[in-house]
Amino acid sequence: MTSEQEMRVLLGQLQQSEAEARAYEQQMELVSFTISEIDNAVATVEALSKPDVGKETLITIGANSFVYGTIPQTNRVIIGLGANVSAEVDVADAVSYLTERKKKLTEMQGQFTARLNQIGSQIYSLQSQLQTVQSQLQAEP
Repeated sequence: MTSEQEMRVLLGQLQQSEAEARAYEQQMELVSFTISEIDNAVATVEALSKPDVGKETLITIGANSFVYGTIPQTNRVIIGLGANVSAEVDVADAVSYLTERKKKLTEMQGQFTARLNQIGSQIYSLQSQLQTVQSQLQAEP
């Protein structure tokens, strides 16, 4: 294989590795956002399970906006299970489910970090190889 061909192959591999790294970074951002949402949900469920039934409170409607409302019941929560499926459970079960989900996402985040580190090493190695091939090309008459 000529130096030019080797350089093209290495450039292709480098671009592929960089694209894979970007994809993992996007996935990590999504996982981090989801973990943050779970933390907020757990805090909200725990906080709302304490007030008196019928007490007026602010209820978030998204986009940092709220409405006043009363809490008719504080011992049951509706949680999303995925695939647009929800279930009504008691507060303890909701917190337990959300905590377990956060644990799995945190493990996934660790796996993504490890894979990103591997890809980073690949990228570094490919860049070094590219520099060597470029030096060879420049040295050729």
